[in-house]
Amino acid sequence: MKISFTSSLNHSPQPAAVPSRATTVNAGTDDRLPPAGGIWPLDLQRHRQRHAAPSMIRQEDTMHDSTNPISAHGQAVASRWTQAALSCEPADQARAEAAVRLAYRSAGHPEPSRFLWCPSPPAALQQVRQLLEDGHPSLVASVRRDALNNALAAERAPIWEQTSDHDRFTAFGDFHDFMEWHGYYGEQRYDGFEARYNLMEHRYLCNPVTEGERSALTPVLQAVRQVYEQVLGPVWAAVDRTLTGGYIMQFAWYWSDEQTIVKRNDEGRAVIRYCLNPRDWFFDPAWNHFPDWLVLAAIDTYQQVLGTAPTPGWEGCRDVALAAGPWWPLSGVAVMMQRPTVLRVTGDGLLHGVDEPAVVWPDGSTLWARDGAIVPPG
Repeated sequence: MKISFTSSLNHSPQPAAVPSRATTVNAGTDDRLPPAGGIWPLDLQRHRQRHAAPSMIRQEDTMHDSTNPISAHGQAVASRWTQAALSCEPADQARAEAAVRLAYRSAGHPEPSRFLWCPSPPAALQQVRQLLEDGHPSLVASVRRDALNNALAAERAPIWEQTSDHDRFTAFGDFHDFMEWHGYYGEQRYDGFEARYNLMEHRYLCNPVTEGERSALTPVLQAVRQVYEQVLGPVWAAVDRTLTGGYIMQFAWYWSDEQTIVKRNDEGRAVIRYCLNPRDWFFDPAWNHFPDWLVLAAIDTYQQVLGTAPTPGWEGCRDVALAAGPWWPLSGVAVMMQRPTVLRVTGDGLLHGVDEPAVVWPDGSTLWARDGAIVPPG
């Protein structure tokens, strides 16, 4: 079924004014411990023999809802970022632009000379595509992804420093076993003697996630991820189908699923994969274009537990996400997106409109849905 929007996308969108609207560490010096991201092949093999039966790992994926009840602090964090992702409030343009300038400076880039405010996802992505084609390099990797990875690493470091030797060893084995068994480190292969090839050559280099971290993060991230699956995923998939020459948009992705081997320093993706196992190697426009709310929720969870001071890079990305819709930093220009004016969901959080659009944006673009499924207009 072809997905369409009621507004025409055949012309190049122009930034438009928005009318007022009603909105419905270090691993330590102990020689017995591996460094962050280090490897003990024999010890890891023994750990697998004791703990890493594939059937046990598969069962673990279904246990988080019942074994990790969300705390009051976690509920506050989850509410903050799910509400930000679903907000229909008008964008605070002054706050958002100030935050973007901070994010550029924190990443070592000159502040953007232009802000292009777009009234809908189709308009924003068309604008990004045009800028990429005109030779404006994407700064998504450094201004957004690297900044949030650095902030996340800073939040996690004190936990690893306070973790006992025994728990570090357990976390190291559990974390890398999970990534291997679930295919994130590549395809598991066996030779003629059924000996596994070593998949740790391209492993994540960050400190492993401890059980305490996973227990605190998982219910928060599950709540935010549900918004992606039920609302943002269908919306962005529908928008993506309206684009032509979409290959160039990969330069504006936060995460690229064209890679079969992990980006070893991508701490945010490593943490989220370990807590959620989102099977995110399949193409998902919402996951690739703007997963920021999910990464921001992870950082916020660490801050609520540890009370650590925010980094400048985190502050910039955080304030943009709380003040406006998705955004794309490029050299010399930042593409900003307005929030929808209407977003209708069921009590279960599914996109749904009864004889009316489920989503409406300021330029009149609409998206129709019934019980979470995208349907033709009308």
